[in-house]
Amino acid sequence: LLRQPLRVVDIGAHVGAFACGLAALSPQATIESFEPSPNTAAYLRRNATQNGLADRITVDERAVAGEAGWAEFIDNGAGSALNALTSAVPTETPVVTSSTRVPTTTFDEVVAARPQPVDVVKLDCEGGEYDAVLRSSPQSWAQVQRVVLEYHPSDTHDLTQLLEWFSACGLHLVRQHAYTDRQGTAWLSRRA
Repeated sequence: LLRQPLRVVDIGAHVGAFACGLAALSPQATIESFEPSPNTAAYLRRNATQNGLADRITVDERAVAGEAGWAEFIDNGAGSALNALTSAVPTETPVVTSSTRVPTTTFDEVVAARPQPVDVVKLDCEGGEYDAVLRSSPQSWAQVQRVVLEYHPSDTHDLTQLLEWFSACGLHLVRQHAYTDRQGTAWLSRRA
């Protein structure tokens, strides 16, 4: 895939490690990055610019969620990797003392707004992956060739639900790395 003009959606882009790394490896890749934290999105923009990749990495300061509108978001500032939609945080997590409202969009809207199909989707949205995926339309995933996702602890969902949902869309697990029994990374592909 690296030799093709990849069209990538990076959900939970954080400071751009994935986006910058992929853009550096694949000179024809264009990456639409979604990062709802204004502070973290500023780091992402700076990293794309300083690496000479800003022409191929766009930054959208919305969260990709199950519905468009607004949501409460934990933003720990300073590029924290522990930011998340409050609705995605399991009850075992310590009480959140402050949050902010962020705009949200859906995966269906993201796909509909693109002139060409999405080749690769990366999801790392601290538990928000369940809502974003399970409430999207299977048709929106029809052209997606690869998915890499970090799955997180949830009170109501688990990786099995995501894998079953993706399998029905033609995307199958090709690799998994578990950090704990409820968190890890999974790679899915339309082809073996």
